[in-house]
Amino acid sequence: MRTMAMMVAVLMLAGCDGGKPAAPAQVPSTDSATEAPTPASQKWTIRVHLKEALSDMTYWLVEHHYPSYVVKVDGREVVMIGPFESQSEAEKAKTEIDEAMAKAHRLSQLEVIPPRS
Repeated sequence: MRTMAMMVAVLMLAGCDGGKPAAPAQVPSTDSATEAPTPASQKWTIRVHLKEALSDMTYWLVEHHYPSYVVKVDGREVVMIGPFESQSEAEKAKTEIDEAMAKAHRLSQLEVIPPRS
């Protein structure tokens, strides 16, 4: 008897959506052409081109002790790592982070950004 009551309850609940089709999930585009411009900095920085959730990437960077921050440019959030005093420091950090990201199966890509005055 319990099994029958459970089946009836499941069938009744299955029809509760009122025949409305489910809304398709909106997946944000991560094309390079639509990315926000890189913010200006007085020192060398590394920009993270996100291929995953911003919160996941920033958590991973904090967990691995990389100095990162998030800036908003034209309404879009951009993850930056740094600052670094020289290009060689920034390139060395990029290499280390790239290796760690590959080991952790992270999909984001890094770009060294020169200082702007």
